[in-house]
Amino acid sequence: MERHKKSKHEGIRYPCDQCEYAATQPGSLKIHKASIHEGISYPCDQCDYAVSDPSSLKRHREFKHEDIRYPCDQCEYAASKPSDLKRHHKSKHEGIRYPCDKCEYAATDSGKNMKDQNKGL
Repeated sequence: MERHKKSKHEGIRYPCDQCEYAATQPGSLKIHKASIHEGISYPCDQCDYAVSDPSSLKRHREFKHEDIRYPCDQCEYAASKPSDLKRHHKSKHEGIRYPCDKCEYAATDSGKNMKDQNKGL
C-alpha cells in the first residue's frame, strides 16, 4: 500500500541519471541501471531466460525448473515463495485487504515489509 500511495498519489519517482527512465521503486531503478547501462545479465543455464539480478534468476529456476511450490491447503493455488502463499491466504481466504484512502485500490500487502527489502539500495 505504501508503494502504491507514493507512486500513484505522491508522484514519487526515482529518475535514472543516464536516461529518461524513472522508476517507482528504488529497487527497480537499480535493476534498470544494471541491465540497461551496465550490461549485467544473469542467464539461466537451462533455458534462454536472463535477468539483471541474481535473486530473480534463483526464483526463476525454482519456479520453472525445480518445480518448487508451496500449495495452499484450502484451494488449488500453489505459490513459488512462502511469503506469496501467506499473502494469498490472507487476501483470498481471510479477506484481508489494505484499502487506499485516496482511491478505490486495495492491496493484498500492507507494504510495511517493503521498507526492509529496499534498505541499502
